[in-house]
Amino acid sequence: MNNILIHIPHGSYVIPEKYKFLFYLSEKDLFQEQIKMTDSFTEDLFTVPNTENIVFPISRLVCDVERFRHEKDEEMTKQGMWVCYTKTSELKPLKRVNPMHKAEILKNYYDVHHKKFTEKVKQILEKYRSCLIIDGHSFASVPLPYELHADSFRPDICIGTDKFHTPKYLTEYFYKSFSNLGYKAAINNPFCGTIVPLDFYGKSKRVKSIMLEINRSLYMNEKTGEKNNNFEKVKNDIQKIITLADF
Repeated sequence: MNNILIHIPHGSYVIPEKYKFLFYLSEKDLFQEQIKMTDSFTEDLFTVPNTENIVFPISRLVCDVERFRHEKDEEMTKQGMWVCYTKTSELKPLKRVNPMHKAEILKNYYDVHHKKFTEKVKQILEKYRSCLIIDGHSFASVPLPYELHADSFRPDICIGTDKFHTPKYLTEYFYKSFSNLGYKAAINNPFCGTIVPLDFYGKSKRVKSIMLEINRSLYMNEKTGEKNNNFEKVKNDIQKIITLADF
């Protein structure tokens, strides 16, 4: 179990005070945008005993650490959602961003997070023969306008994979485990891929990775941003599946 590293990149609502003036939205509208774009409660949802975790403490509306570092490499750049977002989930203006701000965000948040992430993986590899990264996310029950590959089908669980870093048995384990508990699972739909630090990406099969995306309607009220009565069940099911895994 100790070779598992749970990565939570999009669970925070925190916007540093010094950046709040950059946003075009009112306080009320900004909060509603955060409900739509934040993977709310994922740090709690993916709490599993005897595992390591790394949680990004700042809202993705300030810095999205799961984007490629260079704008030209990131397909979401055309949606105004590179590392530094300029557009809302409805593709409307979100905040002011200039080259100086981009450089500051990359240096003070993005690079710091990825350095910590890489070091965590290295530490686990030093102790164990492998490291399994579980990339913990959630997604809206209804497609949002910014989504590039959205369709009307929204499963309960989306399992994201990588051709190099996600062995077939890993995908099958999570798919069958969620299905056996009554969840509708899908692979790489509506979101695909999973994160691996660049030092290991495409280089070391000792580093395995899988993304687990949970449909928010299962565990929260998507209008108010509050947990619903099913939260503990979903949390316990996730914990059970990860705990019983042998990687």
